[in-house]
Amino acid sequence: MRDLISSYIKTIWLFTYSDMKTIMFPQSIFGIMTAYAACVLHQPTAGHGALGWFFVRYPLALLWTWSNLLPFDIFNQLSEEAIEEDRINKPWRPLPSGIINREQASSLMLKHYIFALIISVNIGGLRQSMSLILLGTWYNAGGGADKSFVIRNVINAAGILSFASGAMEVALGTPLLMTRSSMQWLGILASVIFSTIQTQDLYDMEGDSYRNRKTMPLVVGDSLTRWWTAVMVLGFGLICPGYWSLRWHGFVIPVSLGGAIAARTLSYRTPEADKRTFQIWNVWLVSIYSLPLLRLLDSGCLGKE
Repeated sequence: MRDLISSYIKTIWLFTYSDMKTIMFPQSIFGIMTAYAACVLHQPTAGHGALGWFFVRYPLALLWTWSNLLPFDIFNQLSEEAIEEDRINKPWRPLPSGIINREQASSLMLKHYIFALIISVNIGGLRQSMSLILLGTWYNAGGGADKSFVIRNVINAAGILSFASGAMEVALGTPLLMTRSSMQWLGILASVIFSTIQTQDLYDMEGDSYRNRKTMPLVVGDSLTRWWTAVMVLGFGLICPGYWSLRWHGFVIPVSLGGAIAARTLSYRTPEADKRTFQIWNVWLVSIYSLPLLRLLDSGCLGKE
């Protein structure tokens, strides 16, 4: 029994390992930070700000994020093409390493989709969980990841925001209200992610070419993609703090990290360097996520009109 449990934990850990730094922690951090600053988005705030609230709600936000990430990642790694690609780039994953076969992985995926829905019914984020199922099906089985970089970026932006807003709803402990300020901010974040998410495609052009994916670097070219990305991160590094009418200190981290990403994207063009740049992009995105909290600390619960 102990060996069975150990094998199961190892398997699900390896399925999600690559997305811990890109989905699991950044999106759950968005959830807890934005829930803390809920009043500036005209969301309910009862009980927020207490230390006990953080220690209860953040683990729940992590649980929700991981519960929805696992079946998506299994789905993403399930096809024969994905397994062949992982044999080259990530041979330690459960399917290419032979820890689990495709039939077992399919069964595990379905069970964890059900588990994710049950979790969402009980702690929140049901709408986002259902959205992630639809987006995951489109991305992994409907050609959404392969046929057009525009569609690919749209799905990525919608998926990341589904994770982020779901984690926020769980952290709030109450359904997320569709307030104007919330919708405006989520819309800006969607634009940020849609315009810059191709950073993740720069370091894996070989694998994407093998699967005939129409990613932005492979369609419009490496150089144009890098210049577009550099301009976008620099631009949004200024636009997003400006949207919240922050003082100069609110610009420092987004602008500095955006500058680092732009410089690295244009100057360092190896897969290893691009992978590190993408990691910095995730930190930059968290700095953008933190802006409502900075607004709260700077001006109190004045909200964004």
